[in-house]
Amino acid sequence: MKNKFIPYIIAMTFLTLSGCTTNQNKKINSELHSLKDKVENISEETQSLQSDLQNTKEEAIRANQRLDNQVHGYKK
Repeated sequence: MKNKFIPYIIAMTFLTLSGCTTNQNKKINSELHSLKDKVENISEETQSLQSDLQNTKEEAIRANQRLDNQVHGYKK
């Protein structure tokens, strides 16, 4: 009689433990999805900053060229 209950006990233990694993997997997947969203946001912000940096560099080059042109205009 005890031999018949052992497989059932093992099966119930396995199902209980697999249920805990499923909950942990859901939590880990949720955290992973959250981190993925954060990485995407940071990537977008980085691209925006690179664009702003490029615009700033172009403005600085134009300002330096204007200053150089003014200096050349004052030479005798």
